[in-house]
Amino acid sequence: MTRTQIINVADLLKWEPVLSADVLEDLAGIQPPAIFKGKETPQSLEHLSLEELLRLQDAAANNRLIYGIMEVFYGSTPEETDRMPAIAAAGLRNMVTAELERINALFASLGREFTPTEILAGAESLDFGIFGLADWYARRMGITNHDDVFRTPWVRIYQCRRNDLEIEAYHERLHERQMEELRNR
Repeated sequence: MTRTQIINVADLLKWEPVLSADVLEDLAGIQPPAIFKGKETPQSLEHLSLEELLRLQDAAANNRLIYGIMEVFYGSTPEETDRMPAIAAAGLRNMVTAELERINALFASLGREFTPTEILAGAESLDFGIFGLADWYARRMGITNHDDVFRTPWVRIYQCRRNDLEIEAYHERLHERQMEELRNR
């Protein structure tokens, strides 16, 4: 089977598990269309809210990324998505997959190494996942409704978190420097 024989998303998802490596490689190289369903195709996921980003991540984790993309970007139902052109959908999926990997790496880069003292105190058990991130942002911004946080652009939340971590690292370095100066007196 060749990519030209795959007409719509239903065909793509049906035949993809048994396609040859050459056809899969061909599909993986498809770029998203410039315009799809009468809308300009986004070139990144920078415009998404935290909730929309999470819906795409969840769809990707459950092997339903094309459906997630079509719902988040175009408001399409699974039935409508099944009838959409396969090649355009594959291009969108490729772009979104690359973007999700980039965004996951951004958030992963915000992690930090704990000191032995912090580990002994249980710092490693303080990972509250995405709700913890949303709760931190809500407290930081004085937001009382967590739903408002999920409607916030993920880029804003990421940048605030990054800023706070950089400030925290600065204060730790400053404290260490001040302690060193006290010891050297």
